[in-house]
Amino acid sequence: MNRTLIIRTLLAFALLGVGLLSGCSRPPQRQPIAQAESLPPAYPRSSITDPATVVGVKALEATVNALKGSDGQPLYALVEILPPTRTVLPYGVGRYQQQNRLPVILTTSPAWAKLDTTRRETLVRQTHQECLQALERSGCKLPITLTVQEPRGWQVAWLNDPEPGRSIFVGDADE
Repeated sequence: MNRTLIIRTLLAFALLGVGLLSGCSRPPQRQPIAQAESLPPAYPRSSITDPATVVGVKALEATVNALKGSDGQPLYALVEILPPTRTVLPYGVGRYQQQNRLPVILTTSPAWAKLDTTRRETLVRQTHQECLQALERSGCKLPITLTVQEPRGWQVAWLNDPEPGRSIFVGDADE
């Protein structure tokens, strides 16, 4: 019985020594909590920080919101402008060019459904041109990638650079 007590005591001291060596007995030191304004942004690429681009985005939104159909209703229900993104553009056969572009996503409104394909294509090209002009007036030199989608999220048109004679629509039929 005496021997059992000695073994248990030695085991207890061994466990206590292992605990002390591993740092389990010390309370964890807490790091000071930083104030939100002193922290860097969590995702620095997910926001637009360039002052000229911020002004350009506001001008671009105002330009798109001012576009009306023949019945006076807005052509686009929603304007989304994402931070500049490096985009790979086809440039010749087998070569590619990378360029920073401002992605602009327009969601169509009910006025869009009343237009035929020819009128839609003309309006998308005009919208692209007016968006570029709005950016240039505000001092932003970024080119844009214009995407037009339906409220269900289906892509209708996509335009980097207006090339005459080349269709910009994803599907053939009017919806």
